[in-house]
Amino acid sequence: REPAPPAPSPPPQAATAAPAAAVSPAASSPSSARPSIRSKAHRSHEDIPTTQMRKIIAKRLLESKNQLPHQYMTVEIEMDNLIKARVAYNELSGTKVSVNDLIIKACASALQKVPEANAYWTPEALKFHPTIDVAFAAATPAGLVTPVVRGADKKSIAEIASATKDLAGRARENKLMPEEFQGGSLSVSNLGMFAITEFVAVLNPPQSAIFAVGSTVPKAVMGKDGVVETKQSMMVTLSHDARVMDAALAKKLCTTLQGLIQNPALIFM
Repeated sequence: REPAPPAPSPPPQAATAAPAAAVSPAASSPSSARPSIRSKAHRSHEDIPTTQMRKIIAKRLLESKNQLPHQYMTVEIEMDNLIKARVAYNELSGTKVSVNDLIIKACASALQKVPEANAYWTPEALKFHPTIDVAFAAATPAGLVTPVVRGADKKSIAEIASATKDLAGRARENKLMPEEFQGGSLSVSNLGMFAITEFVAVLNPPQSAIFAVGSTVPKAVMGKDGVVETKQSMMVTLSHDARVMDAALAKKLCTTLQGLIQNPALIFM
C-alpha cells in the first residue's frame, strides 16, 4: 500500500490572524499619542488681563530705562552699630522700629547733608525739591508701589515707623491717594528680608536716585590688632540719573549714607 498523503497546511491568513488581533493599531504606533501632548504644551499658557496699575507701572519702567541715563554705585556698610541701636531703641521706647525705618531716616539725613542731590532733571532747568521726601517700595497684589514719607528729615524715628506702617497697609488694600505715592526726592527698595544680598533698582521718575538695599550678612574682617573678627555687612547700590548726579556727587551721597548708618547716633540727632 502507498502511504497516506500529508494533511494540507492551513491557509496563510489563518496563521497570522492571531498576532494581528493581539496588538491594537493605537498601541503599535508610538507617535499616535504625541499630537495631543504637543498640542497641550502649545496651549499651556493662561491669559490674565493686566490691571490699570500694572499698565502704568510697565509704562513708567519702560520710560525710565529708555529716557533716564542710569549709572550705578555700590557701597558696603557695616551694620553692627545700627542693629544694636535698633534693639536698644525698641526696648527703651516700646516702639517697634524696623531696619528699613532707620534706613529711610538715614537717607533723609544724607540728603540734608548733600542738598545738591535733592533735585531732578527737566530740559529747561535742574529743579531742586523744597522738602526731603523719601519713598519706599511696597509690594501689593496689584504690583509694586512707592508710598512717600513726606518731610522725612523732620520726622522722628517713631513717626517714620508709624508712617511706613500706615502707608504700606493702605497700599496693600489699594487705598492710597495718588499724592501719597507720587513725587518724592528718592526711593528706597529693600529686599534684605528676602535674603537678596545685592541687586540694582530702576529709577522711579521724576526722582533721580534710588537705593537698592540688600540683606545683612556676617563677614570675616581683619581687626585693628590683627585678629579676624565677624562683622555684619550690608550692600547698598545707588542707581542715579547721570544728568543730575555725576560720579563725584553720587559717591558723596553714598559715603554720607554709609557714615550715618555706621554711626547711628547721627541719625537720632
